[in-house]
Amino acid sequence: MDRIRVLEEALWRDVPADVIEEAKRAAKAEPSWIAMQGNGHVVAMTAPGSPDAATGDMIYIAEVSPASAR
Repeated sequence: MDRIRVLEEALWRDVPADVIEEAKRAAKAEPSWIAMQGNGHVVAMTAPGSPDAATGDMIYIAEVSPASAR
């Protein structure tokens, strides 16, 4: 889990394994994010998503760094 920085511990335990794997695959040159949308769906997102630009309808659960950034 060294590539993953958890931002919301309470939500992290409910993230589906397939979403985590999708986020890892998506994090090539840029970080990807695992977020909960306003409708409750947990998704993997690529840039330009960022907790710094969140509009309130997204809760960022974790950041996944690119594999080469270890």
